[in-house]
Amino acid sequence: MSKVVCDKSLCSGCLACVVACMDQHYDETEVDAVSPRIYEKRTSERTGLVNYITRSCQHCADAPCMKACPLDVFERTENGYVVAVHQRRCIGCKKCQKVCPYDVPRFNKEGKIVKCDGCYARVAMGLEPACVRACNTGALSVEE
Repeated sequence: MSKVVCDKSLCSGCLACVVACMDQHYDETEVDAVSPRIYEKRTSERTGLVNYITRSCQHCADAPCMKACPLDVFERTENGYVVAVHQRRCIGCKKCQKVCPYDVPRFNKEGKIVKCDGCYARVAMGLEPACVRACNTGALSVEE
């Protein structure tokens, strides 16, 4: 199974991945729900060095979000690439958010789940996920 991985040592925190994701999936009213989410983390007060980390979906092999959801909102695509979301089924119970070890699931203004779908439509056409394509430092890549 493939997934998007981040080499934190290469990430500059430019947020190109976030903008690409927003452009691919969301409108301007859903900015807070966008994935991947990039966080700045200060690693040293003395030197001021900054490390950026991502909290994007890891598409777990044994995904706890899938098990916790009472309405089968999540499913794997036929190629096993991602955990896809059937957003209309979501009742906003947030059980998936509570069990996710990566703090990924977010909810839009209607209370429906919003999470990375791995750019399933792009990948099905032989393209890279939008975030990977936009990453100008090579920090994001697809790993088999």
